[in-house]
Amino acid sequence: MAFESFVAVAPISEETIAAHAGQVPDAVAQAWRDHGSGFVGDGYFRFVDPARGAAMLGGHSPLPPEAVILFTTGLADVIAWWNGMFLVAKTRLGEIHATSVPFERLVSLLEDVPGQRDAVWDWQPYPAAMARLGVPAFEECFMHVPLLGMGGRGEPERMEKGSLWLHIGIMLQFTGKPQFTHMLALPGGE
Repeated sequence: MAFESFVAVAPISEETIAAHAGQVPDAVAQAWRDHGSGFVGDGYFRFVDPARGAAMLGGHSPLPPEAVILFTTGLADVIAWWNGMFLVAKTRLGEIHATSVPFERLVSLLEDVPGQRDAVWDWQPYPAAMARLGVPAFEECFMHVPLLGMGGRGEPERMEKGSLWLHIGIMLQFTGKPQFTHMLALPGGE
């Protein structure tokens, strides 16, 4: 399985891959070997080292402790594998969504044209913030100032770049853990 467009940032150690390979679909472990961590497509999605993600979140993950972190986004979302499905923690919205599609289908949705991203990934106001500030670095994200759960309005002109992992921790501390709301409504009826 290969990403159509991928910019590598760092390799993922064989030790990390071996430690997580039995917990994720085979295609995920193969993608770690083939690609390492890096930007997927236009940079909104980032394929991450699961050990680094777990270490950076510490005990403050928006997801169950057994979830294996696979992706993050430029808006501080976390996508993980847990209990036979992908969980999408949209901490900024206080929601967790899920899907049980194969990894290859998930990747195709990540790389899909931006027009489909609103419905599945709630990626607004990322495009306008990116036009103003550029693509956040690999471990950065756009932060709502103030946080959405604390009076922020989600205006792109009020967003700033900052540490992805720190921002997730701050959101969890001030607005609480996101709650499961629904299965993702995917294009094509999946």
